[in-house]
Amino acid sequence: MSIISDISNMPIGVFDSGFGGLTVLKQLLKILPNENYIYLGDNINIPYGDKTKEEIEKLTFKMADFLINQKCKMLVIACNTISACSYSILKDKYQIPIIEVISNGVKDALNNTKNNNIYIIGTEFTIQSNAYKNEINKYNKANKNNNKINKNNKVKITQLACRKLCPMIENDWSSYDNRLEVLNSYLENIDENSDTLILACTHYTHILDDIKNLLQNNIKNNVKNIIDPAYYTAASVKQYLEKNNLLNNNNNNIKIYTTENIQKANRIIDIFLPKEIYNNYAIKHLNL
Repeated sequence: MSIISDISNMPIGVFDSGFGGLTVLKQLLKILPNENYIYLGDNINIPYGDKTKEEIEKLTFKMADFLINQKCKMLVIACNTISACSYSILKDKYQIPIIEVISNGVKDALNNTKNNNIYIIGTEFTIQSNAYKNEINKYNKANKNNNKINKNNKVKITQLACRKLCPMIENDWSSYDNRLEVLNSYLENIDENSDTLILACTHYTHILDDIKNLLQNNIKNNVKNIIDPAYYTAASVKQYLEKNNLLNNNNNNIKIYTTENIQKANRIIDIFLPKEIYNNYAIKHLNL
């Protein structure tokens, strides 16, 4: 067997502060169904969005070290907070391809906006870091000569930290009687000129139906595009593997690790990744 074949069979490591990143894994399974995957959710330490940069980096290194020790051929940061905080450090530290969600969300948003008004909701850390804003400006500057929509490099960006959403989604969104009130309190702040909304937390895609319903029926807004960075992130993974001849053509295997109590994790993951659809994964507890 060739070295490339050996690498091709290695798993893709996907990790997040919790189970929000399963939205990315689901997109990967759609477009790369034959790959092997190891998913790691650090559920016991969620939310990451309220932590310091040093705390996030420390936890991130533990997760990355574990996945690399599992012989992953690449890492996918399925978390906006970790992407905003640690992507550049991880890229410098590890000799392994790493894909993150922020640049992919930005490309999708800029390809879809018609009036250059973009609204971003995410965790406290992601919003305070201005990672999306900086990436939008960087992307526009690099593409100002051939990007018709944004050729003047004038994109209005409005951001809002939604502190309560991630923990509520992680702990079973449907169990909160006030969930729509909380969600509404954030969405009603959307700039009425914004035609594009970026979900800058992978957890938010799990409640996409509620977001759409409120925007359509309860809140005055002009949002035409809701951007879930998971799709473009998965597409970037596929593009990299194809380009480097690293696609796996065998039947896939999925391992899911959680730092949370396994009984609780099983209950929550069955909501996000129902067994009747995704029936070939095993869940294990991990002490990081």
